[in-house]
Amino acid sequence: MKVCHMTSVHDSFDTRVFQKECVSLAKEKDFEVYLVSQGESRVDKNVKVVGMGKKPKSRIKRLLCFTKEIYKAAREIDADIYHFHDPELLIYAKKLKKLNKIVIFDSHENTAEQINVKGYIPFFLRRIISKIYKTYEQNVCNKIDAVIYPCTESGTTPFDSCSARLLLINNFPIASTFVADESVEKIYDICCAGSLTEERGIIELLEASRIANAKLVLAGEFSPDSLKEKLEDRCLLDTVVFKGNCSLDEVKMLLNKSRMVVSNIHNIGQYYGTDNLPTKVYEAMAMKLPVILSTTDYNRMLTKKYGFGVCVDPQDVSSIARHIKNFMDNKELARRLGEKGRALIEKHFSWEKEEKKLVNIYRELENECNK
Repeated sequence: MKVCHMTSVHDSFDTRVFQKECVSLAKEKDFEVYLVSQGESRVDKNVKVVGMGKKPKSRIKRLLCFTKEIYKAAREIDADIYHFHDPELLIYAKKLKKLNKIVIFDSHENTAEQINVKGYIPFFLRRIISKIYKTYEQNVCNKIDAVIYPCTESGTTPFDSCSARLLLINNFPIASTFVADESVEKIYDICCAGSLTEERGIIELLEASRIANAKLVLAGEFSPDSLKEKLEDRCLLDTVVFKGNCSLDEVKMLLNKSRMVVSNIHNIGQYYGTDNLPTKVYEAMAMKLPVILSTTDYNRMLTKKYGFGVCVDPQDVSSIARHIKNFMDNKELARRLGEKGRALIEKHFSWEKEEKKLVNIYRELENECNK
């Protein structure tokens, strides 16, 4: 069967879209896998990437023009299964169903909830847009074949009442590739990779690192762009090593050279209440690093049960600094927690387990199509 993944937001090397989902499906001999996305065309790990060049910097141009180009290229592939990853592509789901295609929506986040905290949307419009989007999303998802979502939020998901087939597929690391090289020298105390925002606690982390006299390496983009200038004005980036956007292999290298990971997400938007850990925390665990986490119900439960890290108030700078210093000074404690984290990845939290769910749902849909 021909399988076509579509994304107008993520690039063609995206960890979840390409490295995990597309590559996992391409390992199955009877699936011919395509990915239509920004970037250059190539054949990589049996995935046929149809590159659409650079996505527009303007959100309006991306929404109105680039999504149409993505859909047109995907439609020309004439796949049996279409699997799309962005809310802005929902508009094409019904069109594909009318062509008797199998359609899967892979929702990476609770979009309706995230709209409420988007800084580029005027505050007085956010709730209205969120409600309109949620109604539209539910309407579309009622008519397609399956929805994939990464985790529950307090035991539920936004799709519980609007999808005939809902599958939870966590964004766990690929355990076989996230392996620590213990011969590498630790030159950083803390590694922070991902979106660098106030809501994800970057200001408190910078302040705590300075108090603890810890060497911090950052990988990712500041959002909004003005945040970097704000931090520079406060001299919070003076002693920080900033790498910018990094590939998955580069992130693994930085983790390998670091002593711990801090994830102090604020209680804003969807992420604080999810029954899951941030992806960067799972990656740290895979690399045998101790972690400092925000104090959420799920995080408290997990760290108490398995003892791989500690929880802190994400906005308590002195507490974050104290725990950073403790891991820096007590290398044996850090080692024990790191070992526990790696054991959890191997037993419960690896992509190798999640990819089986993905392949199974494709098999189910394939069988139904062939009846």
